[in-house]
Amino acid sequence: MWGMNLPALKWNKNTKSVLWLSLVLAIFVLGAWYLMDQSFVPSNFQSARQEGSEISGGIVNILDESLQNLEKIAEADRNYNFSRALNLVDGELEKVNNAKQKAAELTKVLDKMARAVQEITPAKARTLALEAVSSEISLISHLMIYNDTLTGLLKTLQYKFSGDIRYDAKDVQTLVESLNKETREINALNDLFNEKMREFDEVVK
Repeated sequence: MWGMNLPALKWNKNTKSVLWLSLVLAIFVLGAWYLMDQSFVPSNFQSARQEGSEISGGIVNILDESLQNLEKIAEADRNYNFSRALNLVDGELEKVNNAKQKAAELTKVLDKMARAVQEITPAKARTLALEAVSSEISLISHLMIYNDTLTGLLKTLQYKFSGDIRYDAKDVQTLVESLNKETREINALNDLFNEKMREFDEVVK
């Protein structure tokens, strides 16, 4: 009788081992899934995001002020007040350098955000963060075009108001239209960044 019971006893032990191993694996898988589903945002992403929002907001303000000052320059031109127009142009050329500096600062911040994105969970939040960063990278590209166009326009006006050259009003109008187009693109991309970040917050809250 003992001989007949031994195989059964051995089988029971193997069964218990298999069941125990299966239970451990199930707990491990569920735990891993639970952790993957949890929201996690690294602190360096959040700090860089805050900094980036402030910089991009400052860039938008600079562009709005520049467009307003271009209207003032045009008004001074129409009134033949070339001295005032020239002073306004000189002031805008200084702001272009400020905008370029802001673009360089934003580039560094976006690099920090991009490096931290891979640590973000869940996957949907990570995707939204990548889309937000991408929109700001596109913003920088349009800002570079804007700065180059504005510099060309201001240099032309500077020479004109200094009496060094004559200028074609149609060429100036073309440059102004290009500036307005780039400004709309920059504003739209900044709005897209903020929209993606709002969606991001809803996912990770």
